[in-house]
Amino acid sequence: MELTSTFSVSTSLMRSARRLSRFTVVLAGLILLFVPVQYFVVDAASIPAPYGMTAQLAGLEWTLEQRALAALVGFLPAIAIAFALVALSRICRQYAEGRLFSDAVLGGYRRLGVALVVTTVLNWLHPTLLGLALALTLPPGKRFLTVGISSNDMLLALLAALVFLLGAVMQVAQRVQSENAEIV
Repeated sequence: MELTSTFSVSTSLMRSARRLSRFTVVLAGLILLFVPVQYFVVDAASIPAPYGMTAQLAGLEWTLEQRALAALVGFLPAIAIAFALVALSRICRQYAEGRLFSDAVLGGYRRLGVALVVTTVLNWLHPTLLGLALALTLPPGKRFLTVGISSNDMLLALLAALVFLLGAVMQVAQRVQSENAEIV
């Protein structure tokens, strides 16, 4: 059921939503481009090492194989983040068109929530997978495994839950709007 708003959506909201929609698409593209590329162009010492891996990687001169594995592992959460940004862009496009409670907005919130959950899980796995990918290329005795969850990961999980909650609230708002449209 596609409903349009019975009240006027401010042009400032519509303009802001249109800008945010464009920005999120550009950002998604940049993330997909620069996250894997950083492992090939940045000095190994400058690559951020999560969860205390700096000591294990100190002095290690990364081979092309290690850089490729690190880029692949880093690309996984980047893809999920890009999907989240595209879902947000779709929501913003609906807002820019004045459709605050459309089925497309509700679907967008569901996709955004799922993308944030996937991003959270991949962020949890990222340091372990990165450490494993790098350690596999090291000689015996130099291999390591790291596991950890940061406060940023917990914040991302909280944000994902908040998006699902917001989606549920939007669904209630859509029903209220539908009932109000029937009364008028």
